[in-house]
Amino acid sequence: MTLVSRTPHRSTEQPRRTWSSVFESGWGARLYPYLMVLPAVLVVIAVVLFPVVSGIMSSFRDVTTRTLNTDTVTWVGLNNYRRVFADPVFLRASLNTIVWVSLNVVFQLGLGLALALMLRNRLPGLGFFRAAILVPWVIPSVVAVLTWRWMYDPSVGILNETLVRIGLIDSYHSWLGDTQTALLAVTLESIWKGTPFVMLLLLAALQLVPDSVLEAAEMDGATGWRRLWYVILPQIRLSFAIAAVLTFILTVNNFNAIWLMTEGGPLNSSEILFTLAYKYGFQRFDFGMASAVATMIFAGLVVATTVYLVLIQAKEDR
Repeated sequence: MTLVSRTPHRSTEQPRRTWSSVFESGWGARLYPYLMVLPAVLVVIAVVLFPVVSGIMSSFRDVTTRTLNTDTVTWVGLNNYRRVFADPVFLRASLNTIVWVSLNVVFQLGLGLALALMLRNRLPGLGFFRAAILVPWVIPSVVAVLTWRWMYDPSVGILNETLVRIGLIDSYHSWLGDTQTALLAVTLESIWKGTPFVMLLLLAALQLVPDSVLEAAEMDGATGWRRLWYVILPQIRLSFAIAAVLTFILTVNNFNAIWLMTEGGPLNSSEILFTLAYKYGFQRFDFGMASAVATMIFAGLVVATTVYLVLIQAKEDR
């Protein structure tokens, strides 16, 4: 019997490639990361970029309910901006916005730093209040505003009752209905609501200040205000600047507080640019003027955001 040796059969057929193998090498591998972020980019374009560009373009057009219904929207250039600047309410709203933002930034930073220093130094008696300090920040904005509006109520408000009982005022006062106190009353609520956030930012920065630096400053005679000004603030200057920029941005965007409490009144005494843009668009239905004011607000926020990003980069490079 003759034995025939058999060699194993080697298949010459190439393995079948799947569609995903295209992205394993070459141009496919270089393209793969961009395809992964493409859905997110499309969402950002649809939700953020397109409305922003559309709003800016509307500020240069005559966009009202009349022109929209008759399909006669025309390009008017800077005419909407001229009409806005000619409106006397715009000047009042601009001044109110400066006061509104300045008071919020100054007092939120001051109170936030004071509370952060108290918690950093572990002063006695703060155990119960640590959680209470954060209560304003966790309360929803609308709930906080409506609570303060009830407190300011000229008939049953607890603020009037308290001030009358301790003898600071003789009779109940309409805090939100007085042109002299409306803006300050709303500002007080905004400061109360935003201070805990600033406190958390500054407290995190203070925790990074070495105890050895503070002890050395105390041994050199730097106590009280001198230690704060010459030792602590230089150590947290970047975090302090970031807190200031974020407070500015959040205050400019704080529409709920003023609109739900006063709607910009009485007699435009608490009108700010945000509420004025809302009135142009949804009460007068002049979307061109509303877009002009919104574009100016957007430009200011872009500048503030740029400063914020520069500070963040500087902090990372340090």
